[in-house]
Amino acid sequence: MFFKPFPIPESPVIPDRTVSILDFGAVHGEKITSAVGSAIASLSAVGGGKVVIPKGDWISGAIHLKSNIELHFDEGARVTFSDDPADYLPIVFTVYEGIRCYNYSPLIYGKDLTNVAITGKGVLEGNGEFWWKWAKNLTARNILYSGELKVEDRRFGTKEYGLRPMFLQLISCKNVLIEGITLNNSPCWTVHPVWCEDVIVRDVTVENPTVSPNTDGINIESCNRAVVEDCTVVSTGDDMYCLKAGRNEDAWEVGIPCENVIIRRCRSIGPSMSGGVVVGSEMSASVRNVLAEDCDFGHNYNCIRIKSKDGRGGVVENIDYRNIHMREGMRGINISYRYSCEACDEAKEPGKYMPVVRNISFDNIVCDSLNSGITLENLPGGVMENLHFSNISMRAKTCITTDSATALHFDNVNVTEDKSAGADPSKSEKARIFVIPEYIAE
Repeated sequence: MFFKPFPIPESPVIPDRTVSILDFGAVHGEKITSAVGSAIASLSAVGGGKVVIPKGDWISGAIHLKSNIELHFDEGARVTFSDDPADYLPIVFTVYEGIRCYNYSPLIYGKDLTNVAITGKGVLEGNGEFWWKWAKNLTARNILYSGELKVEDRRFGTKEYGLRPMFLQLISCKNVLIEGITLNNSPCWTVHPVWCEDVIVRDVTVENPTVSPNTDGINIESCNRAVVEDCTVVSTGDDMYCLKAGRNEDAWEVGIPCENVIIRRCRSIGPSMSGGVVVGSEMSASVRNVLAEDCDFGHNYNCIRIKSKDGRGGVVENIDYRNIHMREGMRGINISYRYSCEACDEAKEPGKYMPVVRNISFDNIVCDSLNSGITLENLPGGVMENLHFSNISMRAKTCITTDSATALHFDNVNVTEDKSAGADPSKSEKARIFVIPEYIAE
């Protein structure tokens, strides 16, 4: 209804050269960081090619990619990333929860690249358990959220600051393919392209415990022309598939929206501690022209969610959700400006820089068992308008609640009140398997 088709990205063209890390001294049981780096540098010097990590168990520190390189993990390859923070130094330019800074390198990292691919059937183990205990250290986040330092002065990368690295982060890259790999136990956000153009994330599997804090599955942030398809997020401690566009003043300064995105044929097995398909809460540079379709979720807090708050600004518009099913959870469709994570994230000027959500359609959305069906939670000064709901089928304890939303359109909406419906993902059997009491996510 609102989404407009765009040119679908094509896979990057990688030169037909292949080397193995074994050719560069990789040894089982020892860190392969140097061997991988040497293999990438060697191919880069002659124009690019494929670096193969073969079958076997490997240990690595940070891997930095270059243009025209495909990093390929053979089936049977299992790479466990080191839990020594020194293996992710020196610090690099990164984006943390929508804000620019310098921090520990992501486990796999690239910046300002063209034609880059991460492929194969290998398993990447993020060793996140070491990092999760840092989540309650707000020292660096307080600094970031305050906005008082210039970007070049936001320099972290120590245990005292406690700012965790992302798992796979590509910044300002063009022609990106991430395909086939499995990523487990991420330190923080898992798959995270930022300010990229022409991105394909295909047939990727993510599994993070529900108690792991902020371990979003696939986050597309401020990218143009991105397709996420046929992926499986088994479980996470946060959102599964999420669109972001930076946070507050930092995002306004950068000014790069997230636009022209398709999420299709994706699923979760469950549970997730937040949403299936989510926009925000970092959306200050705006999110527009999105299609999410043919997705199936098991056991989430939310099926579809657009979350923001005062102080974010930004516009979320022209999004179509269709053919989406969720088995059970807390909320079916939720649009909220009342999102709050930490006190240090509160708006500097309450009531100013309000977000706008408009021109959103929901068609053929089925949720079997919910606490709340459709919830629209506005704040004074916020805009929620032109929302279309059609062919909706839900069972919920509370059917529909709205607050200051305008131009609502309902066609064949069947939300059935059922006081026995609903579920709490944190109470599921799958969630209990992963409980690590000393750092249960909030």
